[in-house]
Amino acid sequence: MKFSFDVGVHERHQVTFSFDKFWGGLSIMVDGEPVHRELRVMSVDLVKRYQFTVGVDERHNVLIEKERKLLFAGFRPQRCRAYVDGHLVAEQTV
Repeated sequence: MKFSFDVGVHERHQVTFSFDKFWGGLSIMVDGEPVHRELRVMSVDLVKRYQFTVGVDERHNVLIEKERKLLFAGFRPQRCRAYVDGHLVAEQTV
């Protein structure tokens, strides 16, 4: 699963979220620079949230939520939603 979205009006930034549901590799990048990386082998949370701030002069709060099913998550659809300042800006299911 991989998707990108833009943040900001005057100070533009591109946020890229990438997750491999079979191997567990996750990365979040802003303008090509890593903000968060992890390797998820096992998780007890059905919803994982990633929060960070984007921008210097024009600051925005970004929240990315990744949902998974309880059993056999690597073989079932997973949903990801991205919010900027509380507004849904991107959603993808894979």
